[in-house]
Amino acid sequence: MHNIAWECRDQADQAEIYYNHPLRTKVRRLEDENLTLKRLLRENGISWQTRPKSVQASGGRVTRSSSSKARCKPLPHVPVEVQLRILSFALTSSHPIVDPLCRVKPEHLLVREKTKTPQLAIHFLTTCRAYYVEGNKVLWSNNSFVFTNPEALRNFAEVDFKFRQHIKEVNFRLIARFYDDEERTHKISRHHHPDLKKPVALTVHKRPKENTLARRGFRTYGWYQLVDFLTALLPPFDPDRVSPYDGATIAYPPAPKLLPSLEKLRIDFVNFGDDMFNSPPPQLHELASHQLGCTLNEVVLTGLPSDDSGLRACNELAGLLKDEGLLIDHAPSMVALKNSIRALNCGSNECHYSAKVVRAMRPIADHHHDDFHGHFGAGFPAAPKEEGEPPFSPYHSCRTIWKRVPVKIYEGDERKWMLFDRMSGHPWDEVEDEATMFDFMGGSDDGSDEGIVCDNCGEIHPGAIPPLEMMDLYDEL
Repeated sequence: MHNIAWECRDQADQAEIYYNHPLRTKVRRLEDENLTLKRLLRENGISWQTRPKSVQASGGRVTRSSSSKARCKPLPHVPVEVQLRILSFALTSSHPIVDPLCRVKPEHLLVREKTKTPQLAIHFLTTCRAYYVEGNKVLWSNNSFVFTNPEALRNFAEVDFKFRQHIKEVNFRLIARFYDDEERTHKISRHHHPDLKKPVALTVHKRPKENTLARRGFRTYGWYQLVDFLTALLPPFDPDRVSPYDGATIAYPPAPKLLPSLEKLRIDFVNFGDDMFNSPPPQLHELASHQLGCTLNEVVLTGLPSDDSGLRACNELAGLLKDEGLLIDHAPSMVALKNSIRALNCGSNECHYSAKVVRAMRPIADHHHDDFHGHFGAGFPAAPKEEGEPPFSPYHSCRTIWKRVPVKIYEGDERKWMLFDRMSGHPWDEVEDEATMFDFMGGSDDGSDEGIVCDNCGEIHPGAIPPLEMMDLYDEL
């Protein structure tokens, strides 16, 4: 049976999204109308707040007894610093917030996320204006967020820009959706991850056969979903930046992206089995390498297929990284079941993954190599240097770069130092033999074995970059 799914945006799902969108528009219109009415009442000296029940019971006449009952005892004074600390504890969750501002679908949650919901005292925000202002700062700056569908990410534009602009890390949970107009079973192989003991049946949404020329059969919303996620990161619409229709031209600066300070992006690809998907669409390259290119310091990918389509998607997503950025490609971290998401564990103290540094070869002299594709000096700053002092290594030179990589992808923030080869981008331990093969081929005039002089920095060090003539000779051999 042919198991490759055709890429599509399902019409029924898109129709549901469109149907729900006018509801938010109606609520927004009612909120604006309510604010306008309140402003009119305040301008005319009329209170818009309801009167106490004691006043209503007295026929609307405020008496001395009713006013004394309505007067509450003053609360004990709490220093502002203590109030802010209480507010911080109340509005900070120990777990990521899934799909903020949206109704979360249970089938998009891990089992532990269903039992351990974020314990947030969100009602603090409705206490008074001061708590609303300070609480929003805490809520959007102290928590981490997971988005399970592109619509939830688009709705995040409802958050005020002054809060969005400080978010530096987000997580996309990209769950492939499958559709079919025939009764047949599709499964992910148990070789998808060592934690799987048997094949996992995919949740396939049944669609009726239509008498149209639309593509039929086994279909998926996978790579297009990735495109929609990245599209949601582009600058959202801002009505304040619309030029008036009076012939005047207003020169606005470029609109900020949805998360302009984003530095780290993790994308969990769920149910992306091998040999199930076609190649990613060309829109992925336009978004990752151009519209959002050279903007992130670190990209973590889990669950990409190990076939050609997954390799191409990984290479395209590397375009999101700044020069010297870190790209991590990890095995699947979760699998989608019928009613929930199941986490897949590493099974060891450290996660084993493929790490790479992209476009890291900096030319010091007038020496340019074929694999140098950096954007240094082109208005795109490189990823910042890692904080801290790396351990000593005799292989540290102009050809290598230190990076702090995560010990475990799934939990904790513990990191360790790892040395990378700037030319290939791979860890030095993996390419050491190949990188040092030229070290003693040149020799010296006095017959000593000091090694060749690096053609890039002019010094002698392990893995010195040989002249182009020597590299061309090696290629011919």
